[in-house]
Amino acid sequence: MWLGLSLVLFGVCAVLIMALAPKWVWGLSKKHQHFIASETEQFFSARFVFIQSRAVVSLIWVVLLCMAIALVLLGIPMVLVAVLVLVVLMSWPLSLRYLQKKRIERFEKQFPDFMLALASALRAGSSLRIGLQRLVPHSQEPVRQELELCLKELRMGLSLAQVLTHLHRRTQCESTALFKSALVLAGQSGGGLADLLENMAQTISTRIYIEGRINALTAQGRLQAWIMVLLPPLVGGALYVIDASLIEPLWQERTGQILLVVMVVLELIGVWWIQRLVTVPL
Repeated sequence: MWLGLSLVLFGVCAVLIMALAPKWVWGLSKKHQHFIASETEQFFSARFVFIQSRAVVSLIWVVLLCMAIALVLLGIPMVLVAVLVLVVLMSWPLSLRYLQKKRIERFEKQFPDFMLALASALRAGSSLRIGLQRLVPHSQEPVRQELELCLKELRMGLSLAQVLTHLHRRTQCESTALFKSALVLAGQSGGGLADLLENMAQTISTRIYIEGRINALTAQGRLQAWIMVLLPPLVGGALYVIDASLIEPLWQERTGQILLVVMVVLELIGVWWIQRLVTVPL
């Protein structure tokens, strides 16, 4: 009986929210749906899985609805279920961006080795296209995926400059920009392309090494920023579990609310300042 009443109440609340929500709320919802769909479509297209954005949005809503119903059936309060759904909606695009960033980082780490191998193939007498055809199948992902697409575009009749422009547009990294400039200039003016590729590979490897050293040296500062952000909520939650009367005045009384706002503002300023300190421009 209670289970049926909970489901009915959940459905009635959902219908009321849909009927009574202002237009600007739905406008924001549509914008967020479009943002989720575009981020998901870009993420999968980078892995050569092509799906429609409408199907992505429908799939996400079906999964969220099933998750919400399952949580309600397990007896979790509806307010907490709504919060969890919002957290999933907000974290989905951020997670995709994080995974895409990691993929680009793997590409940049693998690309200098590919450039050295291509320079060796050119020194052995191979042409650029033959060298690419021989080396690409033996490369690691994601370099192999991106360069296989480049070879397919070359077979379709696109120029080398167009293919490399598409490669740089997909990866958005400095390595592909340098690679494109080197191949295009070498094709127009001639010169030792093998030596140029070797020098570029060494330069990119040095830059990646320096970036890794900087990230290692500034890791403590970034960890301090995360600790500074997470420690107050964790301590507040622990105090609420131990004795709620110790911390309830923080949001029940006027003075506590002012202190809470000041604390959040100071936390944000501290995180911003630490990020500025640990970010070293190259």
